[in-house]
Amino acid sequence: MDRPPERPLPLLADLTAAQSDAAHQDGPVLVLAGAGTGKTKTLTAAIARRIGAGVAPSRILAVTFTNKAARGMIERIAAALGESDQPGWVGTFHGLGARQLRIEPEVAGLRPGFDILDADDSRRLLKRVVKSMQIDAAIDEGMATSRDPIKLMAKRIETFKDNLIAPEDAALRVEGLIGAATRERRPIDAAGFRAAVPVYAEYQRRLREANAADFGDLLLWPTLTMQRDETYRLRWAGRFDCVLADEYQDVCYVQYAWLRLLSADHRQLFCVGDDDQAIYSWRGSDLAYLRRFLREYPDGRLIRLEENFRSTAHILDAANAVIAHDAERMGKTLFTRKPAGDLIEILRFPDAGAEANGIADEIQRRHGEGIGWDDMAILYRSNFLSRGFEEAMMRRRIPYVLVGDVGFYQRAEVKDGLAFLRIATTPDDVQSDEAFRRVINTPPRGFGPKALDELEAEASFRQSSLFRAIETADLPTKCRSAGLHFIDLIRAAGRDTQASVADQISTLLDQTGYRAMLRASRAETTEDRLENLQELLEIAAGFHTARDLLDHAALATSGPGEDRVDRVKMMTLHKAKGLEFPHVFLPGWEAGAFPPPYGDVAEERRLAYVALTRGMRRVTVSHCEYRRGYEAPSLYVDDIPAAHKVAGWLWADDRSGRRNRGEPVLTQMSDAEMLDRHMGL
Repeated sequence: MDRPPERPLPLLADLTAAQSDAAHQDGPVLVLAGAGTGKTKTLTAAIARRIGAGVAPSRILAVTFTNKAARGMIERIAAALGESDQPGWVGTFHGLGARQLRIEPEVAGLRPGFDILDADDSRRLLKRVVKSMQIDAAIDEGMATSRDPIKLMAKRIETFKDNLIAPEDAALRVEGLIGAATRERRPIDAAGFRAAVPVYAEYQRRLREANAADFGDLLLWPTLTMQRDETYRLRWAGRFDCVLADEYQDVCYVQYAWLRLLSADHRQLFCVGDDDQAIYSWRGSDLAYLRRFLREYPDGRLIRLEENFRSTAHILDAANAVIAHDAERMGKTLFTRKPAGDLIEILRFPDAGAEANGIADEIQRRHGEGIGWDDMAILYRSNFLSRGFEEAMMRRRIPYVLVGDVGFYQRAEVKDGLAFLRIATTPDDVQSDEAFRRVINTPPRGFGPKALDELEAEASFRQSSLFRAIETADLPTKCRSAGLHFIDLIRAAGRDTQASVADQISTLLDQTGYRAMLRASRAETTEDRLENLQELLEIAAGFHTARDLLDHAALATSGPGEDRVDRVKMMTLHKAKGLEFPHVFLPGWEAGAFPPPYGDVAEERRLAYVALTRGMRRVTVSHCEYRRGYEAPSLYVDDIPAAHKVAGWLWADDRSGRRNRGEPVLTQMSDAEMLDRHMGL
């Protein structure tokens, strides 16, 4: 199509040659972007370049995996083009899928204004389905009894949805999967999948009855409908002139199919990813979609981004050496113009307690030398390692935050506050039933199991919401009186159309006695819980409607507390992907723990690569001689070349005569030396 000449943009002038080449490509494009090579900048530049070339902002779709990444792109585009040229569809896969479903909810059998259930609420509904179907034994027979059977059943249903399997097709598809696995001699949980088929159908029926969708529905139904109904597909694909996707190595089948269906006609598909950072197969991601991109698009372009702007040379050379052992990778070698910097510290501790204390002492020492708390992070392979570090940090009064421990919107008091709001928004609709079950007896109002059973029966008989059933159910006098009072105050809050969303929640917390209940509690967590409610009110002040806030909470990918400054960050390696810190501590690098005996060996190596490349200036790897028995160092420790590591703390190593107390080596390379290093000369 003819377009006006591209308008010059400062954003495009500030790119490397490789980034600029990528941003200016049309058609199918795969940008293989190594860690710290400016992939977000390149993706943003690609969007800006298309708008500068005449593509209407409303006809650009850009998708990523986190709200934070989406906000970052929007802010950069606004800075480059101005607020008036913002693309209309930038967000997460689930966020954009929800928006698509909101416009045409009937494709999922839903009505306008449907609720989005988060993982916790979905699991509560699933638990009731399993109980009502009396199939607990079938679940136990097909699944390991040492794990939560409801959680495992939820995972099976999530797998169905990630693979575009509708309830009515599940039985046939499952037998096909089992047959294929048997022929190929692959392990498969045949009994578990078979047990999940009838549960899936009933669970989905109840979701529709409650006018609710879970996360999986947000992409399942739009994508299935695009596959089955060409008119619907053309209507949606026709909205966009180009589709751009971040973190393409992390897509699962439904996400892959959604992108393909939306871009099938114009074939303007711009994907950014890195096979060396594919670490989420356990949640459905399939690296094969990235690796076969050029086979699916023979006329497509592959562009590698290899200049790293994050880390020093010693860190990058160590990471390159670790990932080089992956024979299946597409291949690229990160290089930097930064100084060589500090060697990677390899620490050996006698046990886990010594490791936690030693690292906490070092964090305290570095802070005393002027390093900010939030410039340091402890990243571990498994969550169980965090406990010892928490105790060591608390003893030293070092401020820290656990990232991804319990999401802000998953905290009980926050979910309770939102449940009150949801009931007040749709009191007479069955879609408020899940919220009602959550808070009707918090604080206690006499609605124990017997009263709830009576309400469930009355609501079923009258085809009404549980909230409405209080008016006619045969309840004990005291319970009925408390229930009617609850109805009155909820309806009063819902009718107050002049009140802001924050004011509505605050009124509900006070009128229901919830906040008073917390204040009267003597639990150690009371103050934190009240602070969390205050944080919720501050967040709610930024939303015009209850529906907007409820959707935001259901789709949130991180909590407000995770971005606090002046805190040492502590998180798993999987949570750390996409982040960077000047000082990184990597504990628990023992054989048998990292890599663990389970999981994909190649993926664990990629996780080690991700771990090392989180560091900007200083990386410390540690292991214990004894944690749960005698431990040997991880094989990844041996993979780091001797030229890039040192045994012990740098400040204790003055053997070279040039180093004392961690003073960096400032080895600035010329362009020619840097290119020689990159080419292996």
